[in-house]
Amino acid sequence: MTEFGTPNSETPINTTRDNIPSKPSMAKSVRQEEAILLTLIVLSTVGIAITNFSPFKSFYFWVAMVPVFGLTSLYIGWSKARKRGEGISRIIWVQLLHWIGLLAAIGLIYLLYSTTGRIDNNQLALLTLLSLALATFLAGVHFEWRFMVVGVILGAAVAGAALIEQVLWMIIIPIAAILILAIFWWKRKT
Repeated sequence: MTEFGTPNSETPINTTRDNIPSKPSMAKSVRQEEAILLTLIVLSTVGIAITNFSPFKSFYFWVAMVPVFGLTSLYIGWSKARKRGEGISRIIWVQLLHWIGLLAAIGLIYLLYSTTGRIDNNQLALLTLLSLALATFLAGVHFEWRFMVVGVILGAAVAGAALIEQVLWMIIIPIAAILILAIFWWKRKT
């Protein structure tokens, strides 16, 4: 009815579709998952810095990161499995074994670092991140493909850090030599 009491032909008709509660959009859930995975990459970068500055304290950081990565993988894998109608108990069991394997690898790396002395701080950070990259990549293979992307990014970070470290010295030494020669030459002229 309109304001004057006459029927309005433009009034909307309620259908059953209007009463259905709206689900979160697919785009919103994708953005949320990607934000979570981006956070994991940032936390891994923080782990490299901590490992380079304080190797013994970094052990606790990396051990804490395993459940963070594991619970994230479990959360995303669980939601995908529910949509596919898969059993949750199997997914929990497989994920638990997967991330415990990473925890054991990190423990072994730190054991090699502390007992044999064959690994220095930089190698410790790279080996730990490489283990995390591999476990994350395999989580992507088995559970959710986005983890594969994160694993590749972490693996590229390992390769980049290793190459930059070697290339950095090849760049710094000549630049330092040129600067020292330039200073001596300038001092000599004055």
